Amino acid sequence: MDIWIWIGIVVTVAIMAILATLAITRHKTIRKINYMFDAFEDGETNFKFREKDSLNKSLNRLRGIFEKQKIANEQESWTKLTRVLTHEIMNTLAPVVSLTDSLNKNEKIKNDEILKESLDIISDSSHHLIEFVNTYRQITGIAKPVRQKIDLKKIIEKTVKINEQFLSEKNVNVSMQLPEDDVSVYVDEIQITQVIQNLIKNAWQAEARNIDFHLKILSDDSIVLWIKNDGKPVPVEAQEQIFIPFYTTKEDGTGIGLSVCRQIMRYHKGSIDLLRSNSTETIFELSFI
Repeated sequence: MDIWIWIGIVVTVAIMAILATLAITRHKTIRKINYMFDAFEDGETNFKFREKDSLNKSLNRLRGIFEKQKIANEQESWTKLTRVLTHEIMNTLAPVVSLTDSLNKNEKIKNDEILKESLDIISDSSHHLIEFVNTYRQITGIAKPVRQKIDLKKIIEKTVKINEQFLSEKNVNVSMQLPEDDVSVYVDEIQITQVIQNLIKNAWQAEARNIDFHLKILSDDSIVLWIKNDGKPVPVEAQEQIFIPFYTTKEDGTGIGLSVCRQIMRYHKGSIDLLRSNSTETIFELSFI
């Protein structure tokens, strides 16, 4: 009879332990979900759970979906704003340019040096502003991708080859870690080349001496390309802003390069992100589905 009592005690303890574990796990799960909801309400997506179980993986996936939607909404708002601004500026400038050009041809005005000089200033300023606006139209003028199946390795190698002489003159070394097998993607080759080209340009402008391309196929069959350089880091306060149109940390920058890159990647259902930037390395990640 004693043995059955002991068995009963052991079973009871085991059941209580299981229930306690479930209660603790449930509490942790609720806490994680509440943390995520709090972050979403504040518009924050820069968190990530350690993927030690299926719950954390699911939460990270949900965070990724929310982040992509947030970026898409921001990009759409900037695109609409740019279209409105460029349209209004061009409408205002067109008659000014036309009138000053016509007046400059008038013989009476040609003999009036002061008036002629004033009109020249107005005309030159107007033409420069038109060129400026046309530059920013690039953000809203990206064509719909003409996709075809192509090996991403060939795009990388071809883009590096195009820049080979220039990079050599700048004393920039390029290394590539590429899989042996084909890495087929369904993309617009010209547009993806433009993205890679822009990141190469940013690297040498940051006085990088080394640029490394690391292409990898992940376990979920998604494809990522890490482009790393050892140039000057992106300032910490700018790292959350560099993909916003018109934002730049360069004295002569237009602030549209990375914005156009992000828009191109979004058109391809992919993404571009700054993984990190410090005194040692700056890494951009391109993700392809």
